[in-house]
Amino acid sequence: MKVKIFSKVWITLVFAVSLSSLYAQDQVIDGNLFVGKDEGTTLGAGKRILFQGAISGNDELSIYRFNRANNVSDLRFNIGDDYGSGDDRLVIGTNYWKDNQYYIHMVVGADGKVGIGAENLGAERLAVNGSIRAKEIRVDNGTWADFVFDRKYKLTSLSDLDQYIKANHHLPEIPTAAEVQQNGIVLGEMNKLLLQKIEELTLYLINQQKQISALEKKVNHKSVKH
Repeated sequence: MKVKIFSKVWITLVFAVSLSSLYAQDQVIDGNLFVGKDEGTTLGAGKRILFQGAISGNDELSIYRFNRANNVSDLRFNIGDDYGSGDDRLVIGTNYWKDNQYYIHMVVGADGKVGIGAENLGAERLAVNGSIRAKEIRVDNGTWADFVFDRKYKLTSLSDLDQYIKANHHLPEIPTAAEVQQNGIVLGEMNKLLLQKIEELTLYLINQQKQISALEKKVNHKSVKH
């Protein structure tokens, strides 16, 4: 009887130690890893992979499957529990072997802002520190510069424009070089301003051509008289 009890205690201790060791040590899985199993539920979240180790502070960092509809699925990354705050982040980077420093490539904040090569995101939804290549970029802008061709539009006289340029060294409504260097440009707004200046230039040329034509008529009329 004592032998049986001792054997049970011994087996229990060995099993407990094995579980403790298994929980604490690294594991190599030579094959697929399945989290959860298919169940009768069609919609909603499945089982999660939760990341712990450091004190969580009740911030859940997890990956899980979410079915929005039948055969319509998301792979969701959960970043903390403070929606609207950029304090909790998903960060992609490289731990460089030479200096053992972590270099950040991409940041996604819990406020939905994204930074590529940029960690301080500011007010914009997307911050990119570097060049961008794209086949097409569409900028939604509610206003365009066709108001220049409205009959009520008051075109600045060339003499006034000349005085403005001499005093300010840039066109009216166009930012200065110093302003662009400090703040950059808003692409949609700048395209509208450039089109406005092109349309104003077109009106200047039309007016100039009218004056030239009028002068030619006067010259031709005088030539006929003589």
